[in-house]
Amino acid sequence: MKNTFVLIWFCFVLGFYSSAQQIDERIETLLLQEEENTEGMAFKPIIGAGIGSFTFYGDITNYLANPINGLASARISISRNISKNFDIEFHGTFGSVSSNEYNGSSTDTMNFSTSLFLGGVSLYYNFNHILKRKRPIHPYFSLGAEIIQFTPKGDILDENNNPYNYWTDGTIRDVQEGIGLSGSIISRDFDYETDLRTLPQSKNGYYSKTAFAIPIDFGLNVTISDRVTCRIGATVHLAMTDYIDNYKGGNGFNNDIILNTYVSLNIDMFSPADEIASVENFKNLKFTITDRVDEDGDGVDDFNDECPKTPKGIKITYRGCPEDVDKDGVPDYIDKQLDTPSGAITGANGIRIMDNHLIVLLYDPDAVKRSEIKLYTKKQESRINGESKGIPEKFKPVDINEDNYISHDELQQAIDAIFEQNSTLTPDDIYELQEFFFNQ
Repeated sequence: MKNTFVLIWFCFVLGFYSSAQQIDERIETLLLQEEENTEGMAFKPIIGAGIGSFTFYGDITNYLANPINGLASARISISRNISKNFDIEFHGTFGSVSSNEYNGSSTDTMNFSTSLFLGGVSLYYNFNHILKRKRPIHPYFSLGAEIIQFTPKGDILDENNNPYNYWTDGTIRDVQEGIGLSGSIISRDFDYETDLRTLPQSKNGYYSKTAFAIPIDFGLNVTISDRVTCRIGATVHLAMTDYIDNYKGGNGFNNDIILNTYVSLNIDMFSPADEIASVENFKNLKFTITDRVDEDGDGVDDFNDECPKTPKGIKITYRGCPEDVDKDGVPDYIDKQLDTPSGAITGANGIRIMDNHLIVLLYDPDAVKRSEIKLYTKKQESRINGESKGIPEKFKPVDINEDNYISHDELQQAIDAIFEQNSTLTPDDIYELQEFFFNQ
């Protein structure tokens, strides 16, 4: 248990150091008053590991057992916040418990030891709606469900595989009391070698070594950094069995109880750094000047909304901006190509612009060189006089008004159709169409 106390002391020191650092930020401290809706948006699963102590309360009384003087335990967990007030956690605890009772006769002498595994899920409540100020220490309470696996064994035989003989004077001897000479005093070897269910005098018969339990956990979470939290807690495991110690009844307990006091470190290894910073800096912040105004109704108040006037029903990020999965700068709700490669140039509809498309974009049909003005005028006169050469078959769909002439607007519509992937023409066809436009 010495290591556990050292770890607890270490957590408190770091927690108060963190608190001192925050007190220096006076302006921020004055503003940190109320929870905002940033919880649950940033955090990914949080991994926890710790050590502690098991204490058993059952039918066999161990007068030396207490919450700080038990057998060692280890704990692992994975958790995630599901709202600003609640977290869900899956956890497993390993270790063993042991009790020894001696009342002066062999019939009143009992002992047992068992390895334990306790695993389940719990819902944690963090009191955030009551304690609204930013703080380094967070109390919590949880309730859950779990299974317990146990294997009760007893220290019945000495090192020579002979049964212990308990005398009324408090000694253990190698002969029974009242038989023969006094015998030699021996000591228990504390080797729990016997499966208690196999003893002839056992009245319990067969029972399952697996049972359900209700874990009730309470304690403190001490913030060390944005990603690391130290938990100091105690879990009361209410077992739905009375056979963990192989005895039923006795001291009046309906079922056995296991107390686990522990300290653990919980580490957030998966959340992006910018999202954690946003949650830490703004989760308690309320700007009264905005009065929680949210003009576009996307759930992010106008002061913190980086993308105002978001359309209704659009999926947004915690910054209030429409989601953009492929990061091409075009929101998903208007993006017609959701898997644009990184670094590609796209149009307003999110479709990747190829090199040939760029050449077409650079084309300006209104730009006519001075030396071409007379030729252009002549060709226009030829068209008016009925001297047009006719439109090639593949370009006839471009002549929308069917006047046997491709106008500037019709050419532009053909180019737009290429970008919208709604055309049978290729970029090479567009080059040819442009040439025909000037020569028709």
